[in-house]
Amino acid sequence: MHPKQICADLEMLGARLVLDGNDLYIENPENVYQELVEFVQSYKKRIIRYLKGEYSDHEHNVKQTIDKIINYYMGIAQDLNTKIDDWFNHDWEAAIKVSRLLVLFWENGWRDLDTSVSNFESEETDKLSLEIYERAMSYFKGNKS
Repeated sequence: MHPKQICADLEMLGARLVLDGNDLYIENPENVYQELVEFVQSYKKRIIRYLKGEYSDHEHNVKQTIDKIINYYMGIAQDLNTKIDDWFNHDWEAAIKVSRLLVLFWENGWRDLDTSVSNFESEETDKLSLEIYERAMSYFKGNKS
């Protein structure tokens, strides 16, 4: 989910995400269910980058693509699963890169597989994510060689 949407959704509930240096606070947290607080915490790094003006739409596209690929690996039903399956069947190197990315997230501390990898991203995962994204876009735009 885009950090902009997370911020907008909380504001609709009468709460606001406030940046204080590198820390994130919910203004009027009593207006938000605990599950939403935990959800915000799972996207904390991305939200902070967004509030600082450091989170571009292109970066979001890359991260959203990786989130969808992770959902595929987790067996979560989504419309793209057959397309991702087809891509991996034709681009073995991409599947290997995704496997390496998952290991990197694990090494960075990602243990609760039901949460976002957002707080476990690093320069190395960002670089590999971009490579995977570019391979995916190339494949889905017709370069299936």
